[in-house]
Amino acid sequence: MHVIHTSAFGGGPNMLAILCAHLSGDFAMEVVTDGHGDMPARVEAAGTVVHRMPLTTKWSFASHIPRLAGLVRRRKPDLVHLHGQFAGSFGQIALALAGGPRNVYFVQWPSYLDDGGGWSRFRNRTAEKVSCDGATSVVCVSENDRREFIARGLCAPEKLRVIHNAFSRDTQASRPPFAGGVPTIGFVGRLVDQKGCEYLVRAVPAVLEAHPDTRFLIVGDGLERPRLEAMARELGVSSAVEFAGYQPEPAPLIERMDVVVVPSIYDPFPLVTLEAMILSRPVVGAAVGGIPEQVEDGRTGILVPPRDAGSIASALIRLISQPRAAAAMGGAGRDSAKARFSPEVISGQFAALYRELLATAS
Repeated sequence: MHVIHTSAFGGGPNMLAILCAHLSGDFAMEVVTDGHGDMPARVEAAGTVVHRMPLTTKWSFASHIPRLAGLVRRRKPDLVHLHGQFAGSFGQIALALAGGPRNVYFVQWPSYLDDGGGWSRFRNRTAEKVSCDGATSVVCVSENDRREFIARGLCAPEKLRVIHNAFSRDTQASRPPFAGGVPTIGFVGRLVDQKGCEYLVRAVPAVLEAHPDTRFLIVGDGLERPRLEAMARELGVSSAVEFAGYQPEPAPLIERMDVVVVPSIYDPFPLVTLEAMILSRPVVGAAVGGIPEQVEDGRTGILVPPRDAGSIASALIRLISQPRAAAAMGGAGRDSAKARFSPEVISGQFAALYRELLATAS
């Protein structure tokens, strides 16, 4: 039984859908979620049972703990997979009320990334401790997160393991990078402070000075969009920057890009990096969180310090100036993604974990 607070767009629902699609022949799977987005219909079409429950916010999840506990008691799952911090913390309470079945806590966004003042630090630490203490096994999406959980004393090291996120599907790009004439630099993601798009926009003038015909495509939406659009105008580069808005299927737009920039200020393991790699696009990524585990500096892309527009500009100028080297990076990125982050590879790692936990339970 998978439990996730929301099935709307994001890395969590995407990974859950991948697991249901690839493992339903080996395990009888059920999903408990709020029913938002297209994920529930997709997994139902593949034969997975979906239980819809209003778990979207921490308040609604907390108020439905008894209902979730009742569902677990009735369905008697052999193993419960808790996706994310709401399911990890509130879900553990529900599982305890239901008799404490074996469970996996999948850390997709560590609570400490939202630390603010003293109260939020206490709340977030408590949530992670509840999630980890009640789990049979804890899965981090990056080695960086695993080390951080140990350093912060959040989880017993022997419970922790790393299983990365996967890209959605193996899509072959219709053209290699820089084969379309005008160089196009892209960003895909939520336009929020954490994603660091500001530093790409600030890099635009320097790139245009070296390569005046370059164009920039920003795919996504969010609270930062008006500020970013105003910044482009103030820098005098708005004619070179296109804001495309949110796209439910960004792959066709990624194909228009020659380089994908992932300038996050912090990020556990961004999916856009993998989607760019499978489309043979070199990545300029900030060296934070799990990004260095995705991008091999100098081989599949270029790593830069976070919050550093100058380094982003230098990396882009280098790639635009060396299109053959950039295309080679893109090809190496595709090979790396297929070998390490394919749905088959990642779902196989989860299947091995499930079997290990089920075997020790018998």
